[in-house]
Amino acid sequence: MTHSVAVVLIALAILLLLYAVIIAYLILINRKQKQEIALNQNDYLIVFASQSGQAENFARQSAQQLQNIGQIVTIVDIQYLTVKQLLQANKVLWFVSTYGEGDAPDTARMAVKNIFSHPALDLSHQSYAILALGDKRYSNFCQFGQLLNQHLQQHHAQALFEMVCVDHLKQVDLNLWTQHLEQLTQQLFTPVEQAQNWHSFILKNRVCLNGGSQGNPIYQIQLSYSEGLTWSSGDILEVQCGNRLEDIQAFLQAQQKTVNDDLLAILQFKNLRQIPEQRLNESFEDWIQRFDELAIREYSIASIPEQSILELVVRQEKTATGLGLGSGWLTEHALLGQAIVAKIRSNPTFHLKPTHKPLILIGNGTGIAGLVAHLAQRQQWGDQQNWLIFGERQQQFDHLYKEQIQLWKTQGLLPYVDYAFSRDQTEKIYVQHILQQKSELLLHWVETGASIYVCGSLKGMAQEVDQTLFNILGAEQLEQMKLEGRYQRDVY
Repeated sequence: MTHSVAVVLIALAILLLLYAVIIAYLILINRKQKQEIALNQNDYLIVFASQSGQAENFARQSAQQLQNIGQIVTIVDIQYLTVKQLLQANKVLWFVSTYGEGDAPDTARMAVKNIFSHPALDLSHQSYAILALGDKRYSNFCQFGQLLNQHLQQHHAQALFEMVCVDHLKQVDLNLWTQHLEQLTQQLFTPVEQAQNWHSFILKNRVCLNGGSQGNPIYQIQLSYSEGLTWSSGDILEVQCGNRLEDIQAFLQAQQKTVNDDLLAILQFKNLRQIPEQRLNESFEDWIQRFDELAIREYSIASIPEQSILELVVRQEKTATGLGLGSGWLTEHALLGQAIVAKIRSNPTFHLKPTHKPLILIGNGTGIAGLVAHLAQRQQWGDQQNWLIFGERQQQFDHLYKEQIQLWKTQGLLPYVDYAFSRDQTEKIYVQHILQQKSELLLHWVETGASIYVCGSLKGMAQEVDQTLFNILGAEQLEQMKLEGRYQRDVY
């Protein structure tokens, strides 16, 4: 190759490199412009803060209905909301969830702090409405929605109508939101609702995993299902709770009705504890059709479709009146071979990403469900850099999935496994103490691109783990991991 040819080739290479840089810059600018589209006066900004996908689902349903009547809508996840976007908006609809004891979704905590602490945030031109999701079984019902409402009022935004609080996704509460939107737009809307993709599973097996434990029994529940059903590790099974056969028979006898298959089927999932008053001249059949449905309970799925069984891990809860509604149904009241009505709900914030980077799994109790599902998925992908940190009471009785974890360890899927059995020594040890003891290894894994997934109880475990990670990694690095989707939680 002559000197002149080499010079020409080098010049061409430099030009190509400059061209690539310019194209990349233009793409970046274009993306930024798309993210911060200017809002016109009558446009709607819809913001959702979702821990497990429900708030996002309702936000997208409302956005679609507004678009159907000719409204311009911009929808944004709260973690990507900018002060500029919020200031531009004249009408904002917020869809926010609260989980645990009044906690904001993980995606919302830093966003709210950054946005509403902004000194120039004047929202006096803005009208807003809030759909807040919560669960009255917990204290501080819809606490994050209440907090958001306070922030908006402090910055002089005006409520379009009173905040709608939804208790455990009850349709009657969701209908109130739809009614408000109809009054606001003078248009008829279809009620926002949960996806109705219910399936009939068969209860194939249940095994107590912790016989002799100081704690309540924990059961492995195995459900078979029809072909074609699929899900991802990290997803949730929503179970329609049912009545014991004895309770239905007792109710019918109290009403002086003959027990038959039709009535048993109608009352299988009806709430027999809180029944409406029978109307004058109302038939018995019409009356029982008005009964509320029993509640839905959610459980992390402990398997992947390739295992050809849907598996749950359920702790049997005991109350003053008997067993818990959902746990009692699955661990004792439903009969082997009986149909379990349930549906799979995608839980995208807890899905794995096929990055082939290291994975740290942290959890306790029935949180083992989400962790073993992820390990099964990692095995399918051939990703062997996994570290499990798990806590329970006693090694002798509460060593959940012991044989499976040992097998994975032998196969090289789990090069690191650490247990915190809190009751096996005088001074109690929990998973956060393992993190402290192994802080150098933790830092090394994070530096090599590891993600951290936490599954289990919010109160105690998840809160302490979050604080410990904050102490070890620092606020900036932990926040960066959240933004990159490398720190995810499925906690309850």
